[in-house]
Amino acid sequence: MRDEDKDFLELLGYLYLQYGKHDPARVIYHTLCELADPTAIMLLTYAYCLAADGSYAMALHEMDKIPMGTLNLQELSGFHLLRGNIFWHLHRDREARVELRRFLELERQRTHGQPRHAVIGQRIEPLVVDGVERVVSIRMRPPEDGLWKKFLRFIARKDLNRELSR
Repeated sequence: MRDEDKDFLELLGYLYLQYGKHDPARVIYHTLCELADPTAIMLLTYAYCLAADGSYAMALHEMDKIPMGTLNLQELSGFHLLRGNIFWHLHRDREARVELRRFLELERQRTHGQPRHAVIGQRIEPLVVDGVERVVSIRMRPPEDGLWKKFLRFIARKDLNRELSR
């Protein structure tokens, strides 16, 4: 498989996931993992597709294939969040808590040392001038990450928000 084809399929799978079409995305990522030499992020995304379809045991099996040494801090954070979510759905509460604790520790490490401009979107801060508090909106520059880092951030927010809203 040519690199251009692989990149196109990855992007197509990402777009399917963005719009909640987990079944076509699962087929695409399964194909990518079978035909191409899968990267850790491909395997992680395929596991996410399986988990989104309710195949938690298969997703856990696919996550065991991920070479942990190739994941950066953000990808590792997403790995533990997904793994914790899978354990939670498999009613393995103790393991889910351990994974979610690891996720929180990694997120604390990852975000604690980041510069201010690495925050996405807008942040509203109170500003006190001469004893009067005013609200100031600050536009932050988005990080210059690759597509997959943005995707992992999307997964983490979506899953975390869904779990917290229960």
